[in-house]
Amino acid sequence: MSDEERFGDYLRSLRRCAGMSQEDLADISGSSVRTIRELERGRVRNPHRRTVHLIADALRLSDVVRNRFVALGEMNRFSGGHSETAIRDVALDDPAAVPVPRQLPAAPTDLVGREPELSMIARRTGGAAVAGPHRGPVLLVHGAPGIGKTSVAVAAAHRIAGWFPDGQLFAHLGGAAPGGPVPAADVLAHLLRSLAVPESAIPAPGAAREGLFRTLLHDRRILLVLDDAYDEAQVRPLLPAGTCAAVLVTARRPLSGLDVAERIRLDVLGHDQAWEMLATSAGHRRVAADPSAMDELVRVCGRWPLALRVAGNRLASRPAWGVRHLLDRLRDQRRRLGLLNAGDLDLRAAFTESYRQLDPVAAAVFRSAAVIPGADFHAALAAAVSGIDEETAASACEDLLDAGLLQGTADRYSFHELVRSFAAECLDDDGPGRAVARDRAARWQLGRVRRAVRGSAPHSIAVRSRAGGLGGTAMRGAVAIGPP
Repeated sequence: MSDEERFGDYLRSLRRCAGMSQEDLADISGSSVRTIRELERGRVRNPHRRTVHLIADALRLSDVVRNRFVALGEMNRFSGGHSETAIRDVALDDPAAVPVPRQLPAAPTDLVGREPELSMIARRTGGAAVAGPHRGPVLLVHGAPGIGKTSVAVAAAHRIAGWFPDGQLFAHLGGAAPGGPVPAADVLAHLLRSLAVPESAIPAPGAAREGLFRTLLHDRRILLVLDDAYDEAQVRPLLPAGTCAAVLVTARRPLSGLDVAERIRLDVLGHDQAWEMLATSAGHRRVAADPSAMDELVRVCGRWPLALRVAGNRLASRPAWGVRHLLDRLRDQRRRLGLLNAGDLDLRAAFTESYRQLDPVAAAVFRSAAVIPGADFHAALAAAVSGIDEETAASACEDLLDAGLLQGTADRYSFHELVRSFAAECLDDDGPGRAVARDRAARWQLGRVRRAVRGSAPHSIAVRSRAGGLGGTAMRGAVAIGPP
């Protein structure tokens, strides 16, 4: 690689680290886009000193990084046949030559009700900012799709950013993205570029790439946010070792195999917090005009953060709508998920990606369980409606619990109403699946009632209808009885 190409490679890395496009850099530096493009391609021999200094000014480089950049531009520091790892070696010899990355997305403006979680993150990461070299804390924020994991992680990162003067790195891992998770090696390449390692100096995927990343972060107070992780295998290569760095990971699953200092599970908001989130988006004066409609809208949205954000944004973008108008549109449970979208905010899409990643057995249990009445159910009933054995059904329910598609306490499981609506949609798409599941549920429930009656169970009379038949009340009573 020629000296001109090395300079272009370094310029490209610095520009990306600054979060600028070629057009941005050209505009700020007073250069032309063509000049920036040709410099990055290594096609400019002996670039003008004034151009190099103007670009350095536009990139707002630290003194050390600026000196390295200018020296490379003048062919002094890197002339004479240096290897392609020259720039990398400079970064390793002098960590101050690495620009300070500031990659956090904008903090959310409508985050409410998460102060306990934010305080927990601050407490658990505070030590990394003042301690000596050690394995910094790794914290995991997990929960159902659309529950607000990224918002909490980004808000917390902004709150504690001052404790990490060497920078904040952010990487989206695509765990629930339609295209599938981003390979760890690609994430490492992105992080190395963020630390101004030129493309040509990034090692091939594998141990060398991981080692370079850990070396560059050694003893540096950096906050690393890994958003939307897929599994433990994707995260492990991205964790610094023996450093003062702290890591925030978000994931839908609890990643039980990952060694973390704290797992923070997010749930739906409380009623008052959900009201405040809606009011923040739609306007406090507007929602205060019809408090009863607001109470009902909060209930219809299930206090689910993404649903609340969509509803608030819809009201904000429709000044002529009253709260009750939106509420009336959302009352129909069959249409609700279809209406809970605004731009790229889409609750159904969020659920769909989690559903898509289920194995076939868990997906079948998820669909079939939508026909189960009552507040909660045991794995025995999930097995019955799915046509599988109880042990397999229990394992599937635990997988659904990890995926955030079921809630659970002890040996019982339940749906959030919005998730139940989605499960019912999936069952409808299954053709005859709904009728089969309903028939299995009715047979199982009827058998439970008959056994209760034969055993003279105290609740056996309560579950019979006045007409002597076994209707919906009997079915719900059978569910409450639980497993044999």
